[in-house]
Amino acid sequence: MIEKLELKNFTKFGDLTGEHAITFSPNITIIIGENGTGKTHLLKAAYLLAWAASLDQQVDVATRFEWKVKQLEALFKPIDGDLSRLVRRPLNGQRHAVLGASFSSGGIEIKIPSKRGGTISGGETKSQMLSGSPIFIPTKEVMSLVGGMSDPASDNATLVRLFDQTYFDLCALIARDPIVNEAKIIEYDPRFGNVYEKLTDAINGRFVFQGGKVVFYPGEYQESFKKDPNALLDEADPEKYAYSDTKTSQFVVKTGEAVSAHMSAEGVRKLGVVQRLVLNKSLSPGISGPLIWDEPETNMNPKLLRQVVEVLIELSRNGQQIVLATHDYVLLKWFDLLMDKKGKGDHVLFHTLYKDPATGEVKLESTDDYLAITPNAIADTFNDLTKEQVRLKMGNLGK
Repeated sequence: MIEKLELKNFTKFGDLTGEHAITFSPNITIIIGENGTGKTHLLKAAYLLAWAASLDQQVDVATRFEWKVKQLEALFKPIDGDLSRLVRRPLNGQRHAVLGASFSSGGIEIKIPSKRGGTISGGETKSQMLSGSPIFIPTKEVMSLVGGMSDPASDNATLVRLFDQTYFDLCALIARDPIVNEAKIIEYDPRFGNVYEKLTDAINGRFVFQGGKVVFYPGEYQESFKKDPNALLDEADPEKYAYSDTKTSQFVVKTGEAVSAHMSAEGVRKLGVVQRLVLNKSLSPGISGPLIWDEPETNMNPKLLRQVVEVLIELSRNGQQIVLATHDYVLLKWFDLLMDKKGKGDHVLFHTLYKDPATGEVKLESTDDYLAITPNAIADTFNDLTKEQVRLKMGNLGK
């Protein structure tokens, strides 16, 4: 898992290194901050370095380094592919940007020169530091894009102009076929079953990739218990069988109501991405790399946010490292309410990004106590909303 991220002179960031570096909980890390404070840039930097850390150690150093450079351009898409534009421009002279990450075993660093065409450099303290690849879920919905991005006939040059690399990576994962039938996984892996059925209940159906397109099947799982033919409840009545404690689940489709991904609600499609990744084992707690999700709440009905948080906490309890960025008060509050720090060891680390009013440089404050988040533009905005509502109802009463 990723333990620490260091950014220096990179896009919005001045110097988040050393004691000011961004640390990550092994469970859940949440990044908040106003627009323009670099939340997405931070997530993409973590994703890039985690991907590099997961590369097979059989790949030679030169090939791995070439991949990192290509990914920098594909993820951040600077004007004209000029990576020097990722360097935060100083007022007094030239300098390079640094991206670095520490993992449970080893670390990676990349240096980007501020001069176009300059030599990008970097190093690794170990060639492979993560056993599984990270997953990045971008802010925009992706499920409806899978068919087009998976079609060899699609105009790849146009797609590359429209989308950064996170979309291509995620669509490729969504399109993977499940290794085994989900009913068997639910039966033999209770951890999977708990998460998968929560997701299915939340969206009232499931997404299937078939014939080069994604189809949504409304329905629900119905549970039953296997009969044990060797355990009779009543020897005088052989029709009465004891039930074993083996639960079986079967997905029951609402006949005639299947729709294309485009016709399903956007919030449902966003949760469907996680459902699909869990089913085909792209997202496998304890095995896959960090799950990085940029603004899960975007275009999602607030009623779904509790289920989103329940699923993420359950994944975390099973060993999945999760990193989020959010603007949403409801999402944050559900984490605060649903965490069980004592009984189940839940842990959420909150990072607030904010601009120093004097220098314009992005700073970082951290806490694992929801009530201690500061500055907290999300909570402040909702407090202002409440005060305005009271003012409108009460008028000048008390003045």
